[in-house]
Amino acid sequence: MIDLRPFRAWRPSPDKAHLVGSRSYISYSKEELADKLAGNPYTFLHVIHPEEISHHPGSRMDRFHRIRNAFKGFCDEGFLERDAAPCIYVYEQRSRGILSRGIIAGVNIAAYRDGRIKVHEQTLTARENLFSEYLAHTGINAEPVLLSTPEGSDWQRLLEPIAATRPDQDFSTTDRVRHRLWAVTDDLVRVQLQEAFARIPALYIADGHHRLASSARLAESSGAGDVDPQAWCLAFIVPKPDLHIYNFDRAITTLGWTKEDELLDGLASVGSVRKEEGPVSAPGVIGVRTRTGWHSVTLPPSDALEPSARLDAARLSELILGPLLRITDLRSDPRVKFVPGADGPQVLERMVMTGQAEAAFHLYPVSFEELQAVADVGGTMPPKSTYIEPKLRSGLVVYSLEDV
Repeated sequence: MIDLRPFRAWRPSPDKAHLVGSRSYISYSKEELADKLAGNPYTFLHVIHPEEISHHPGSRMDRFHRIRNAFKGFCDEGFLERDAAPCIYVYEQRSRGILSRGIIAGVNIAAYRDGRIKVHEQTLTARENLFSEYLAHTGINAEPVLLSTPEGSDWQRLLEPIAATRPDQDFSTTDRVRHRLWAVTDDLVRVQLQEAFARIPALYIADGHHRLASSARLAESSGAGDVDPQAWCLAFIVPKPDLHIYNFDRAITTLGWTKEDELLDGLASVGSVRKEEGPVSAPGVIGVRTRTGWHSVTLPPSDALEPSARLDAARLSELILGPLLRITDLRSDPRVKFVPGADGPQVLERMVMTGQAEAAFHLYPVSFEELQAVADVGGTMPPKSTYIEPKLRSGLVVYSLEDV
């Protein structure tokens, strides 16, 4: 069973909600970050990246102390307000005609330890330690882990009557995403949701492996009991239909000593190669863009392989990038650029035709069933296998790790 915990969130005041929420600071260039900080006094970037306005960033603990003080300043000035009663939050994003609706609540770390929250990505101990220290010293969790429920769950029907009412917050951001949020204090709805999740055997991490692992490390190091806020992790939970999984394409900046015709000959030794009029991808089929146009490669059958090895991203590395281009470590090879599939294959075309890349590989998106199969056997997906939406903004719902 999965336990849900209502909590008293810190949220932007209604008139500032569209100004407070921010993307992760690592998604901004240095120039964009400076511009956001200079032009918007309400952005949560002032909290999570305060050294940008300091000439002396100092040590890690100094930075955590400044974050804590910046958050307290936002609260003292009324930019953030604390809900009077514990809530389960219904949150919705709508963009480009795509809807994602789910709930924001605390999930028990015990479910992660027991394998009821399933992973498909390995975490790095150093990053776990860093984020755990961040949580312990700042006392806040402002970025929910994104979790999904599998096929057969019907809890989302409980959200429909709520979504038909006036939301507590309703605003759009400059990336053309509409955000709506309802703070639900109704005990009946809370009990219904908790009972529904008690029947769900497992949740699947879509985004936030390090955040959840760090929360678990904090709970363990602090000796938190079930009643303590450190024993719970902030999570945004969506049903499978509302989780939108895109591909992550690979652009190769240089082929090195390999010529284009040699690459195409090598692809023919891997599978069936066809010249195409435009980008083509399907399960087991990889689109290839070179200066001479689009091609497709149909990979050999993979039914006998383990779930993680069957993924097209894994087979691209195993059959093409490694043997033909000597790219063996996607994380460190500077020739590899990852392009979110949500941007469209036209980005790959532009990169090749402008000389930013000599070749690009277009992959079919991983299905939820493939992600689930990897997680169920404890497997690990290749780096940058998925680009998943919704992307949550920092600071819209903040969980206090010091009191409930």
